[in-house]
Amino acid sequence: MSVFIWAAIAIGVLIALVLIFKTTKSSPHEALSFSSHCKKCGYKTNGLKCPRCERLAE
Repeated sequence: MSVFIWAAIAIGVLIALVLIFKTTKSSPHEALSFSSHCKKCGYKTNGLKCPRCERLAE
């Protein structure tokens, strides 16, 4: 029975280490895979379509 407890603890520690590693390597804006800035020009769009790039496309 104690072997299962040790295995569960080891798996929990591994998952925690992976999540900490991913958090430290990602930027604060990409933690949720959501960016409020345009990928082309960098203008802040608040999640909407970029008005600058849409004007240029027309």
